[in-house]
Amino acid sequence: MLHQPDTMKDPDTLVGVVLNGAHGIYDVHTDQGIIRCTLRGKLKKAFAASRSTKSNPYGPKIKTKREIDGSYSVHQRQQKNTPPQNSNETAAPIRLSIGDYVKIRPIDAQTGAIEEILPRRSALSRKDVGSTTNKQIEHTLLANLDQVVLVFATTHPNPHFGLLDRYLMICESAELQVLICLNKLDLPHESDVEDAAARYRKIGYRVMFTSTQTSVGIDELRTALQEHTSLFTGPSGVGKSSLVNEIEPGMAIRTGLVSDQTGKGKHTTTGSQLYPLSNGGWLADSAGIRALAAWNIPPEEMAQGFIEFRPFLGECEYSDCLHVDEEGCAIQQAVEEEKIDERRYNSYVRIVTEEER
Repeated sequence: MLHQPDTMKDPDTLVGVVLNGAHGIYDVHTDQGIIRCTLRGKLKKAFAASRSTKSNPYGPKIKTKREIDGSYSVHQRQQKNTPPQNSNETAAPIRLSIGDYVKIRPIDAQTGAIEEILPRRSALSRKDVGSTTNKQIEHTLLANLDQVVLVFATTHPNPHFGLLDRYLMICESAELQVLICLNKLDLPHESDVEDAAARYRKIGYRVMFTSTQTSVGIDELRTALQEHTSLFTGPSGVGKSSLVNEIEPGMAIRTGLVSDQTGKGKHTTTGSQLYPLSNGGWLADSAGIRALAAWNIPPEEMAQGFIEFRPFLGECEYSDCLHVDEEGCAIQQAVEEEKIDERRYNSYVRIVTEEER
C-alpha cells in the first residue's frame, strides 16, 4: 500500500491514489478497491482557469545584464527565475497527475467524485512541449514518487548521454533517487556504452545492464523496485514497456518496435499508468520522451544537479558564476585538472546555455 498523507478523516470520503486518467475520468486506488472518478465541479472550474491563465511563473522576460554585456547579476537572475514569494511548495497542485493523492466521495461501489487534491511529497516534472516564452506549462510525469529508473538502450536507438545528463539534473533537483538502466544488452553495441556506464558509476550512480531476451539483470532490477514508488522513463523505443512486462508478468503493457527508417522509437505508452507490484511497491511507465526541458530550475541552480560539481561549488572567484566562460571558475579548473569529466561538463554547458536563451 502506498504511504498515505496525513489528513483529517471524513467518514463519507476516501483517500486514494490516482492510477491513470484521461478526458476527465480517473481510476483511483483506495482501501475499498479501484473507484472510477470524475472531478467535482469546483475542481473542474479551477483546472479550466489554470489552463487559461497559466503564464511564465517568473513574470515577463527581462533584458538581463548578461544579454547586454556578457555579465549577469544575482539580482537579475532572481528577477527572471525565482517564483513569487508567496509560492508554497507543500500546497496542493492545481493540475491532477498520476500518483496524486486525492480525497473522493463515493457515489456507489464503483464510481465517485474527486473533491480535493492533497499536497504532494515529491514530483518529477518537465516543461511541456507546448510551452512558449510567455506561457510556461508544467507536465508532471509522476507525483509522490521516490525513485526514477532512467532507461536507455545500448543500441537501436543509440544512447544519447546528453539527454541522460539532462534527466539526471532534473532528478537531482527534485531530490529523487536515480537508477540508470541500459537495456538491450543482447544486441551488439559500441564499446563506449561500457565506458559511459563506468563514468556514471564513478560519480556515484547505480548503473545496471538488462535484456528482456536473455533475462540478464531482470532479477536485480525487480529487487531494486521493491517497496519503492518508481517511474520508468527515457527515450522512445528503448524497451521500457517490455521491461515492465518482464518484471511484472500480466501487466500486458503494449510494446512497440523501433522504426527501421529513422532508427527512432515509436511511442507505445501514451501516458503514465501506476501499477502495484506483486513483490511490493508501485511502478509507472511513462511515454517515451524525445525532448526534455527543465521545469522551474533557475540556471544558477543547475550546477547543483551535477553531483560531481558539488565539492567545487562556492569556490569560484565570483559568487554569481555560471561556470560557463567566467574567469576564476573552480568548475572549469576542475575540468582542466580532470577532476570532472569533460563530457559531463559539456552537457552542463549546453543545458545552461539553452536555458538562458
